Amino acid sequence: MGGKHHHDDHDHDDDHDDDDDHDHDDDHHDDDHHSGSARDRLHLEIHRAVDELGKYAINIDINAPKGLSKDTVLGFINDLMTSVTKNCMANGADLVGHVKSFFSNADGSIMSSIVDHRMPTRIKDSLKADKIYNANFMMHIIVHGIWDDNVRKSALDVLDSVFRKWKVPYEVTKDHYDTEKSIAHHL
Repeated sequence: MGGKHHHDDHDHDDDHDDDDDHDHDDDHHDDDHHSGSARDRLHLEIHRAVDELGKYAINIDINAPKGLSKDTVLGFINDLMTSVTKNCMANGADLVGHVKSFFSNADGSIMSSIVDHRMPTRIKDSLKADKIYNANFMMHIIVHGIWDDNVRKSALDVLDSVFRKWKVPYEVTKDHYDTEKSIAHHL
């Protein structure tokens, strides 16, 4: 067991670049050496080449005047999570870090995650309503092997068809694919 624990620590070290992407505690690596956008872009390219992770997030408002049953919402979430994951894999991803979603309104929330499209989506339902009229839905994707633009395309390619299939009216309120912000985040 000690060997496995050591191995897990090693895996965590290998994954440091993913954590680094969010925390970036080692800001000193750029100390006063960057000032132009070409350098910023190069830094992002180097960072992405090292971690080889593609990332994408999207916020969506759902407004259903006739209401949606909780079964419809749970079905649509499972279908969307599985479809996005399958499409990322079909478009070149070789590993899923995670696909997570958060569906919420004043009645509570439904959190879900998936790391393998062959397994069921893990869903934690804390929504205390049987009929849903409005909600915010946020999805975050991290995969290995394809870049942010392909992760975004993989998600958007299936988004509309899944929402239509489940008759869930929606509006994208924030597409978190923004190269400039992504570059600034890595400085």
